[in-house]
Amino acid sequence: MSNLNIPIAIAIGGFVGALMRFYISEAVVRVSGDDYRFFGTLTVNLIGCFAIGVLMTIATNTTRISPVMQKCLVTGLLGSLTTFSTFAFESLNLIQDGRYGAAMMKISISLVVGLLLVWVGMLTAGAFVSSET
Repeated sequence: MSNLNIPIAIAIGGFVGALMRFYISEAVVRVSGDDYRFFGTLTVNLIGCFAIGVLMTIATNTTRISPVMQKCLVTGLLGSLTTFSTFAFESLNLIQDGRYGAAMMKISISLVVGLLLVWVGMLTAGAFVSSET
């Protein structure tokens, strides 16, 4: 395996993840309205939480995902798709704008539902794969 395979895989995943983040976020904003733009970030973060639960369960319990593909999907794609720094920035902006209820809702849903979706993703993937030793 070439030393360039992993960085190239991460770059490809990052490219795809960034585009997914943009298009998913914009679709959510079209539905929710500009006052609720934070729902776009919330949506991609929750999708990312579920996806990392699925991918990491498969990666750690099987040989179906190569190390290069794992870097592509987790570091590249999910690293670009999910946006914790944007989450923090938007949450602070909501607080600074006096929108305390919206800020607390965003923070609470992100943490509680995010953790729940990682767990559900792990259970979902676990139902389809068994540990390969």
